Amino acid sequence: MLPFEEAQKIVLESIEVLGLEKVPLLSALDRVLGEEVISGLDIPPWDNSAVDGFAVRSADVEGASPDRPALLRVIEDLPAGRVSAKTIRAKEAIRIMTGAPMPAGADAVVMVEETKAEGESVRIFRAIKSGANVRRRGEDLKSGSRVFSPGVALGAAEIGVLASLNKGSVFVHRRPQVAVLATGDELVEVGEPLKTGQIISSNTYTLISQIKQCGGVPIDLGIARDDLPSLRRRLEEGAQADLLITSGGVSMGEYDLVKVALEGMAGEVKFWRVAIRPGMPTAFGILKGKPFFGLPGNPVSSMVCFELFARPALRKMGGHSHLFRPSLEAVAKAEIRTKAGRRHFLRVRLERKDGQIYADLTGDQGSGILTSVAHAHGLAVIPEDAPLIKAGEKVKVLLLDKGLNSLE
Repeated sequence: MLPFEEAQKIVLESIEVLGLEKVPLLSALDRVLGEEVISGLDIPPWDNSAVDGFAVRSADVEGASPDRPALLRVIEDLPAGRVSAKTIRAKEAIRIMTGAPMPAGADAVVMVEETKAEGESVRIFRAIKSGANVRRRGEDLKSGSRVFSPGVALGAAEIGVLASLNKGSVFVHRRPQVAVLATGDELVEVGEPLKTGQIISSNTYTLISQIKQCGGVPIDLGIARDDLPSLRRRLEEGAQADLLITSGGVSMGEYDLVKVALEGMAGEVKFWRVAIRPGMPTAFGILKGKPFFGLPGNPVSSMVCFELFARPALRKMGGHSHLFRPSLEAVAKAEIRTKAGRRHFLRVRLERKDGQIYADLTGDQGSGILTSVAHAHGLAVIPEDAPLIKAGEKVKVLLLDKGLNSLE
């Protein structure tokens, strides 16, 4: 059996980053930037008020206090979106709203809470320095400056910055198209009546959801029956996508036909078995020039192997530089015992107590018990050569989507 790190290395060395496409800005969220972005303007484009209040000359409010307020004449109201044609002179002020351009002559803004309007005048109860409550032109970005380099993952803040630069579209890496094919005569679609010996094709739903979560575009190929010619046709159909994932049919049973179906097809199988649990019968290779994963049929094995191999592959294809789940060290709440020789990935709940994170198994770790993943915050990683983790010892945990968010 292939060691885990070697298998993961083979996968990532076989994966190529997808090319670029230009998309509308709001379609670029969670995508990876494929171009250098240079600012074509100053942000903000002019000095403007950071608060609602009164634009003043700081010299006119020097020494102002609640006991000795400065009295200024208000010569104009200036809302955001308008530019004043007036110049503030000695003992004058302009009522100004947040975001409005600073009027000529003013060098500071007094917050409205520190003033009291009296007819055409205003009393100022606080002295302020020049530049107070003023956002300077170009303080965020200057025209000609580099804003983002290729490879940046675009989150909400990055999308906002691009919008402020008036970019309505942007070049990003393509999202990988991922074909999903379930295999087995025993499978039925959700909504169909179950007969004795049949099971719901739930793996399709978990895999499609996992693909979406890491930025891929799933293509549901349905269920392939245990018929060799038909299975080969479905595999060739799946190889039209950027990546193909099958579920089931990669073990050593008489009806595990995926391995047989691949024989004679254009491509190369790079590995069939990995020294991990769950998920030992995991296959990876290249089929008709496209990456191919043959995941186990057991629900937990399928999900875990997707996390360990397919997720980082899809992240790389989409241009991401951070490929793996974040991890942390937790304290084992109880003894964890496994068998030596394989790396185990066990589903655990996390608990925060007295400033420490504790990990506890979600229950039975059977590869068919999908609720063990549904209840998990992460996967505890038990090394091949350290099959016993005693209560109180540290254990590495790969965080799943729940992460620490649901901890109290």
